[in-house]
Amino acid sequence: MRRILVIVLVLVLALSIAVPATSMTQAMGGPSKVTPDDLPVVKPPMELVGGPSTPTGNPHGAPPGQEGKPDKPGKPDKEPPANKWAVVVGIADYEGSQYDLWHTDEDAKEMASALIENYGFDKGNVKLLLNRKATYGAIVSAIDWLIKNEDAESTVVFFFSGHGFRAVDSEGWDSDTESDGQDEGIVSHDFYGLPDGFLQQKLSALESQKVALCFGSCHSGGMFDDASDLQGANRVIASACRADEYAWDYLLLGNTLWGKYFVDEGLLQGLADTQGDDSIEEAHAYAYSEVTDERSDSHPQLNDQYDGELIP
Repeated sequence: MRRILVIVLVLVLALSIAVPATSMTQAMGGPSKVTPDDLPVVKPPMELVGGPSTPTGNPHGAPPGQEGKPDKPGKPDKEPPANKWAVVVGIADYEGSQYDLWHTDEDAKEMASALIENYGFDKGNVKLLLNRKATYGAIVSAIDWLIKNEDAESTVVFFFSGHGFRAVDSEGWDSDTESDGQDEGIVSHDFYGLPDGFLQQKLSALESQKVALCFGSCHSGGMFDDASDLQGANRVIASACRADEYAWDYLLLGNTLWGKYFVDEGLLQGLADTQGDDSIEEAHAYAYSEVTDERSDSHPQLNDQYDGELIP
């Protein structure tokens, strides 16, 4: 009986390994059985839509709920955490099951690990939203938390891996007008769309002079393909593909295609490093080469308006 089980197991493993990775992929605008344009993305109700965030409450640099609290008597002063703040979002498990992805949440987990282990982010300064916790309201609240805590001296990172969407500008997803007539954005767990114009409106409240925005989603290059989009002084924006392209999730890779090389190998393992600094720019260059070698229809993009290399 044991011999039969072993033989069956070997056959199953052989079949699994024999399946080429390229046949087990899906575009991150939607699973392979549907097109990314079939995503049921909707506009958030008016009560969920807020204007630009206004920093109030906590003093910059103090973890929520800790402002003004002294250290316990008799204990030495604790070294304050580094002035580095991040919101990291990864959604593979979407509402329902038809539009689930494979490894977008793994991209986010590894991004959070890279920031904490390699770049000195305090764990309490990294808000990680995964799957069902990454609703529209939670993502917006996390951005508000980010703005409340950062200041002009902070390092700020916003990372998203999940579904992206593209919609005709005339449908009124945001208030800006795109030169190509298309709005791009990211999709929350509950299928609300957060377009580039809305994200720009929220993130315009950032005081930080060192900002990295990273998007692993379909059409993500469209987040900065127009003058009114997310780009700005002292920002580096990295995307998985061009505005008119898809990003890809590979079942056997353990990450999305872009996430494997930009996050896992580039930032977490440091394989992109050529100058001893493991910058966003180096990770992008490394990922661009690897992704385009694998696929001719997906080209990671970078908008770099930071003076020098941005090291988170």
